[in-house]
Amino acid sequence: MNLEAIIDKSRIRQAFSRQAHVYEENAPLQKEVAQRLISLVSPRFTNHESRFTALDIGIGTGFASKEFSKRFPNAGIFGCDISYGMLKEADKTGAILAEADAEYLPYKGDTFELAFSSLAFQWTNLRDSINEAFRVLRPHGRFYFSTFGEKTLRELADSYNSALGLLNTGKAAGIMKFESSQRIRSIMESTGFKDVEVKTDFINDSYSTPEALLRSLKAIGAGNPSRQFHPSRTLLNETFRVYMERYGNEDGVSATFEILYVQGVRG
Repeated sequence: MNLEAIIDKSRIRQAFSRQAHVYEENAPLQKEVAQRLISLVSPRFTNHESRFTALDIGIGTGFASKEFSKRFPNAGIFGCDISYGMLKEADKTGAILAEADAEYLPYKGDTFELAFSSLAFQWTNLRDSINEAFRVLRPHGRFYFSTFGEKTLRELADSYNSALGLLNTGKAAGIMKFESSQRIRSIMESTGFKDVEVKTDFINDSYSTPEALLRSLKAIGAGNPSRQFHPSRTLLNETFRVYMERYGNEDGVSATFEILYVQGVRG
């Protein structure tokens, strides 16, 4: 998460808890990304002779952990999430759960052979979260995570910024910004991870209207985590108008999601 915005953890916690019971039915993109992330995990764990421990950071409702369990039945899975509502849903996975912030993991150092996180770190201070993942991994432990890249929702960002200028409303909080692959690689390497890889993928989804796009995000609890972001109805309507004008067609509007898949080995 770009820290030009001040992250409101209580806002994040409440939003995801509120939508936890309907999250999975509204999260096809998140499921697709989780499956892709787990497919990247080193196959050497498949033939691991003894039981090993893995940590799912930001476990949500647990579909990444379920996918992980299918591929690695010898794994003992732990999971944590900032949202109690999500943890209630994740209880069905059989993982050992804890309510915790990714920036302050409640585990001792050198605990896990592997850690993973799917589309959770954009709601956190990325450097602090990566530092914590490094701390709880054992030497030579592997870390895999996915997050949104800087081109995510670029159409919405462009429309919002243009609407600000057209309305001449003065200074206003910007929409959520995401990290670049270069900065993520830099943070990983400066933290101490070796053999860092960052792969980029793009998913383009279609929606009937810009309002439908925002409703789909709200349906899973995703929203701007800044306590300073309170756009007026006038600003939103102008944003939607610009969005339709620039990115709309007879089928609706498109939205870009840049997905970054990151992996590294604790040195």
